[in-house]
Amino acid sequence: MNEFALSAALDAIASHCTDAVMAAKLRALMRGYAVRWAQDDYQVAAVESFVRSDMYNPESKRTSRTFQLAGKMDVNVADHTGLTVLIDHKTTSDDIEDPMSSYWKQLVIEGQANHYMLLEWLNGRKVDYALWDVVRKPSISPRQITKAEQKELTISGTYFGSSFVLEEVTAALELGRETPALYEARLADDCLVQRPLRYFQRRRLPRLDAEIAEYAQELWEHGQEIIEARRKERWMRNSGACMNYGSACRFLDICSGHDTPDSDRWAQKKWMHPELVQIEGLDGRGLLTNSRIRSFQTCRRKHYYEFELGIERVEAEDKESLIFGDLWHKAQEAYWGVIQNQQLTENQQEKQDATITIEPFNQPASNDSGKVFTF
Repeated sequence: MNEFALSAALDAIASHCTDAVMAAKLRALMRGYAVRWAQDDYQVAAVESFVRSDMYNPESKRTSRTFQLAGKMDVNVADHTGLTVLIDHKTTSDDIEDPMSSYWKQLVIEGQANHYMLLEWLNGRKVDYALWDVVRKPSISPRQITKAEQKELTISGTYFGSSFVLEEVTAALELGRETPALYEARLADDCLVQRPLRYFQRRRLPRLDAEIAEYAQELWEHGQEIIEARRKERWMRNSGACMNYGSACRFLDICSGHDTPDSDRWAQKKWMHPELVQIEGLDGRGLLTNSRIRSFQTCRRKHYYEFELGIERVEAEDKESLIFGDLWHKAQEAYWGVIQNQQLTENQQEKQDATITIEPFNQPASNDSGKVFTF
């Protein structure tokens, strides 16, 4: 286990999470994650990289005058065989242990990997496969401490394999239930010892060139549909998407006539893509990301408010699942960033230690920089 990478991830959680129970949950998962994948051997090329490219019509090979493609990739690595891999972190409440679960079936047709692979291809870099790096959010919460557990705490100061100082033990015994620290210990035991496969799974996702080409064609057609909707000023609503994932769409009040975009509850965004680094002088309306395409596919009216009109709630409350996912990505960024820096330092040291001398010889330099994108 990489202790330095784990420490950086735990520090990132402490810096960004103010909810004690959620922080305990994230720390326990991060500890389990570091052990679960400790033996995997990847050479890290980039962490949280922002990639942009022109958008091509696959049939005519002409570039779009309206849109560019963009995306932010979690981790770019090479595996132990030298294959290039895109690792994408995901969090879910669904079952991931069963390889035939609905969660994995849905990811097979998910467009995100296609979008990133296409972006890399357009920039002259072919990706061999994507890797879904999935963690399941715990369903267990802080609970009452049993009499047997209270006795164990009193005698040994331990709880599910972790030792605690007297102050923590006293606080837990007075409450009669788990403090965030004790909850973290029980969850860490569940992740590390009892049910690691329940919480941590990875799946390879190879893509044929033909599949990436098909996605490029679909993407071009989506772009044309957005242009046509702009021209006609027609953004159709999809009432079936108003309550996706068990909660109301953030724009439901506007669509239902209970609010208006120009009320004081809404503000104009300066940048349309909060997950991307802002490009100076642009507002992002000319960029197509995976998130934007999904929004357009879900509901064109939602896409209009989000990416065309570009408004957001002044006092928006994010769902717990979104907050959790964002914090997990911050922890992962810190974790993989340390691994990348360690590998760079090791590679530099190896170069300094090398003593092999190569005799110069005359040979014309090759130029392989003119890479052309073709399907």
